[in-house]
Amino acid sequence: MKTADRIFGIIGLGLSLWCYLESTKFHYMAKFTPGPGFMPFWVGVALAILSCCLLYDTYRRAPGKQGDMRILPGRHALSRVGAILLLLFGVRFSMGVLGFPLTLAVFTAAILSVLERYSFLRSVAFGIAYAAVTWFLFEYLLTMGFPKGFLGI
Repeated sequence: MKTADRIFGIIGLGLSLWCYLESTKFHYMAKFTPGPGFMPFWVGVALAILSCCLLYDTYRRAPGKQGDMRILPGRHALSRVGAILLLLFGVRFSMGVLGFPLTLAVFTAAILSVLERYSFLRSVAFGIAYAAVTWFLFEYLLTMGFPKGFLGI
Protein backbone atom coordinates (compact mmCIF):
# COMPACT_ATOMS: atom_id res chain seq x y z
CA MET A 1 0.00 0.00 0.00
CA LYS A 2 2.89 2.35 0.61
CA THR A 3 3.86 2.35 -3.06
CA ALA A 4 0.28 3.00 -4.16
CA ASP A 5 -0.07 5.81 -1.61
CA ARG A 6 3.16 7.39 -2.80
CA ILE A 7 2.05 7.22 -6.42
CA PHE A 8 -1.33 8.72 -5.53
CA GLY A 9 0.37 11.44 -3.47
CA ILE A 10 2.56 12.42 -6.42
CA ILE A 11 -0.46 12.40 -8.74
CA GLY A 12 -2.32 14.56 -6.21
CA LEU A 13 0.56 17.04 -6.12
CA GLY A 14 0.52 17.20 -9.92
CA LEU A 15 -3.23 17.80 -9.97
CA SER A 16 -2.93 20.48 -7.31
CA LEU A 17 -0.24 22.24 -9.35
CA TRP A 18 -2.50 22.06 -12.40
CA CYS A 19 -5.43 23.53 -10.40
CA TYR A 20 -3.23 26.34 -9.18
CA LEU A 21 -1.93 27.12 -12.68
CA GLU A 22 -5.44 27.11 -14.11
CA SER A 23 -6.68 29.38 -11.32
CA THR A 24 -4.11 32.02 -12.27
CA LYS A 25 -5.87 32.43 -15.62
CA PHE A 26 -8.95 33.84 -13.84
CA HIS A 27 -9.55 36.73 -11.45
CA TYR A 28 -9.35 35.78 -7.79
CA MET A 29 -11.85 38.44 -6.73
CA ALA A 30 -14.72 40.06 -8.61
CA LYS A 31 -15.65 43.33 -6.88
CA PHE A 32 -16.64 42.20 -3.38
CA THR A 33 -17.16 38.50 -4.04
CA PRO A 34 -14.90 35.59 -4.91
CA GLY A 35 -14.16 35.42 -8.61
CA PRO A 36 -13.86 32.42 -10.90
CA GLY A 37 -10.26 31.80 -9.80
CA PHE A 38 -11.15 31.49 -6.11
CA MET A 39 -12.40 27.90 -6.05
CA PRO A 40 -9.69 26.28 -8.22
CA PHE A 41 -7.01 28.05 -6.17
CA TRP A 42 -8.26 26.71 -2.86
CA VAL A 43 -8.98 23.26 -4.28
CA GLY A 44 -5.36 23.17 -5.45
CA VAL A 45 -4.10 24.30 -2.04
CA ALA A 46 -6.23 21.75 -0.16
CA LEU A 47 -5.21 18.94 -2.53
CA ALA A 48 -1.53 19.87 -2.15
CA ILE A 49 -1.80 19.80 1.65
CA LEU A 50 -3.60 16.45 1.66
CA SER A 51 -1.15 14.96 -0.85
CA CYS A 52 1.80 16.09 1.25
CA CYS A 53 0.19 14.54 4.34
CA LEU A 54 -0.25 11.28 2.45
CA LEU A 55 3.35 11.30 1.26
CA TYR A 56 4.59 12.09 4.77
CA ASP A 57 2.48 9.24 6.16
CA THR A 58 4.01 6.75 3.72
CA TYR A 59 7.50 7.56 4.98
CA ARG A 60 6.46 7.63 8.64
CA ARG A 61 4.55 4.33 8.55
CA ALA A 62 6.29 1.07 9.30
CA PRO A 63 6.42 -1.39 6.41
CA GLY A 64 3.58 -3.90 6.50
CA LYS A 65 3.08 -7.33 5.05
CA GLN A 66 2.01 -6.98 1.43
CA GLY A 67 1.08 -10.63 0.86
CA ASP A 68 -1.89 -10.88 3.22
CA MET A 69 -3.72 -7.78 2.01
CA ARG A 70 -6.69 -8.17 -0.28
CA ILE A 71 -6.86 -5.81 -3.22
CA LEU A 72 -10.61 -5.99 -3.78
CA PRO A 73 -13.29 -5.99 -1.08
CA GLY A 74 -15.40 -9.05 -0.38
CA ARG A 75 -18.31 -10.28 -2.45
CA HIS A 76 -20.92 -8.58 -0.28
CA ALA A 77 -19.26 -5.17 -0.61
CA LEU A 78 -18.89 -5.59 -4.38
CA SER A 79 -22.57 -6.50 -4.70
CA ARG A 80 -23.49 -3.32 -2.80
CA VAL A 81 -21.32 -1.23 -5.12
CA GLY A 82 -22.92 -2.95 -8.11
CA ALA A 83 -26.40 -2.20 -6.77
CA ILE A 84 -25.51 1.47 -6.31
CA LEU A 85 -24.15 1.65 -9.86
CA LEU A 86 -27.33 0.06 -11.23
CA LEU A 87 -29.48 2.50 -9.27
CA LEU A 88 -27.41 5.44 -10.53
CA PHE A 89 -27.78 4.12 -14.07
CA GLY A 90 -31.53 4.12 -13.50
CA VAL A 91 -31.38 7.67 -12.14
CA ARG A 92 -29.60 8.86 -15.25
CA PHE A 93 -32.35 7.58 -17.54
CA SER A 94 -35.33 8.42 -15.33
CA MET A 95 -34.29 12.05 -14.74
CA GLY A 96 -35.68 13.17 -18.11
CA VAL A 97 -39.01 11.47 -17.50
CA LEU A 98 -39.65 12.00 -13.79
CA GLY A 99 -37.73 15.23 -13.15
CA PHE A 100 -35.21 15.85 -10.39
CA PRO A 101 -37.37 15.86 -7.21
CA LEU A 102 -39.28 12.68 -8.01
CA THR A 103 -36.14 10.89 -9.19
CA LEU A 104 -34.36 11.93 -5.98
CA ALA A 105 -37.22 10.57 -3.87
CA VAL A 106 -37.24 7.25 -5.74
CA PHE A 107 -33.43 6.92 -5.63
CA THR A 108 -33.28 7.68 -1.91
CA ALA A 109 -36.09 5.24 -1.14
CA ALA A 110 -34.43 2.55 -3.26
CA ILE A 111 -31.04 3.00 -1.57
CA LEU A 112 -32.58 2.84 1.89
CA SER A 113 -34.81 -0.10 1.04
CA VAL A 114 -32.38 -2.24 -0.94
CA LEU A 115 -29.04 -1.51 0.70
CA GLU A 116 -29.89 -0.42 4.22
CA ARG A 117 -32.83 -2.83 4.64
CA TYR A 118 -35.26 -0.17 5.85
CA SER A 119 -38.92 -1.06 5.66
CA PHE A 120 -40.68 0.00 2.47
CA LEU A 121 -42.87 2.58 4.20
CA ARG A 122 -39.96 4.10 6.14
CA SER A 123 -37.71 4.32 3.08
CA VAL A 124 -40.46 5.97 1.02
CA ALA A 125 -41.11 8.46 3.84
CA PHE A 126 -37.41 9.36 4.05
CA GLY A 127 -37.18 9.62 0.26
CA ILE A 128 -40.14 11.99 0.06
CA ALA A 129 -38.86 14.06 3.00
CA TYR A 130 -35.37 14.34 1.53
CA ALA A 131 -36.70 15.32 -1.89
CA ALA A 132 -39.09 17.86 -0.35
CA VAL A 133 -36.38 19.51 1.75
CA THR A 134 -34.00 19.62 -1.21
CA TRP A 135 -36.71 21.03 -3.47
CA PHE A 136 -37.66 23.70 -0.90
CA LEU A 137 -34.03 24.66 -0.33
CA PHE A 138 -33.16 25.07 -3.99
CA GLU A 139 -36.47 26.31 -5.41
CA TYR A 140 -37.49 28.81 -2.73
CA LEU A 141 -34.47 29.72 -0.63
CA LEU A 142 -31.82 29.72 -3.37
CA THR A 143 -34.21 30.35 -6.29
CA MET A 144 -32.41 27.84 -8.49
CA GLY A 145 -34.65 25.70 -10.64
CA PHE A 146 -34.35 21.96 -11.01
CA PRO A 147 -34.39 20.20 -14.37
CA LYS A 148 -37.97 19.47 -15.32
CA GLY A 149 -38.94 16.07 -16.58
CA PHE A 150 -41.42 14.88 -19.17
CA LEU A 151 -44.15 15.01 -16.53
CA GLY A 152 -43.39 18.69 -15.80
CA ILE A 153 -42.31 18.04 -12.19
